[in-house]
Amino acid sequence: MIKFYRKIRQNLLSEGKTGKYLKYAIGEIVLVVIGILIALSINNWNENRKGRNKEQIVLENLKEDFLANQSIIDRSLAVHKYHLDELYSYLKHLGPSVPALTDSIYKFDVSDYGKLNLIDGTLKAVINTDIFGIIQNELLKKKLSTYPSTFAAYKEFEDVNRDIVINKHRALGEQYTSILRLDKSLLGISEPHKSDFLGWARDPQHQNNTVNRINIIRNKLIPALIEVQTKNYEILKLLDEEIRD
Repeated sequence: MIKFYRKIRQNLLSEGKTGKYLKYAIGEIVLVVIGILIALSINNWNENRKGRNKEQIVLENLKEDFLANQSIIDRSLAVHKYHLDELYSYLKHLGPSVPALTDSIYKFDVSDYGKLNLIDGTLKAVINTDIFGIIQNELLKKKLSTYPSTFAAYKEFEDVNRDIVINKHRALGEQYTSILRLDKSLLGISEPHKSDFLGWARDPQHQNNTVNRINIIRNKLIPALIEVQTKNYEILKLLDEEIRD
């Protein structure tokens, strides 16, 4: 093909048709440029298609994780609300003038605090690598990048709640409770002390610990988890919009 065009140019020059030669040469250059542009466009289209396919795989993996997290968050929120209701009822049994109590005080589930762990392997891999750049939706990228900090804020309140349970509620309870008396398998080895549930119920620190837990769960923990829940849902919605059927 190149020899064919060269022969045409040579014939035009030999015939002295300089003007036609120039026009032909310019036309040939234009055709070459158009050919290059078409080739580049095809190459760019192929690269974009490959990038879009990679993006779809990433989005599908993210959706799988965030769907699982939505269920985890919903269950954790239900657990926090259950604990809050238990603490409201438990608080009625505390105070300076409460009547004599028995082991029935243990029917309340107030020594547990719950712990939320999310699936974040794909999110970490996306945010911390070049993979993040293939996601085209800027709003989705923004919400993905801020999601970890929202969850971290929740975890701070979770740690506060955990500290109250372990280092205050349980620690104080051991001062008034005979653990040996509760462990039937060891009763024959040593004589247990008496449990002073009434003293525990009347201890002002016990009441304060319970009130602090109510406040942290009601005013901090649940609102922070609801924010995580909302952002998780928003990300899922954006993922659904970006994933091709």
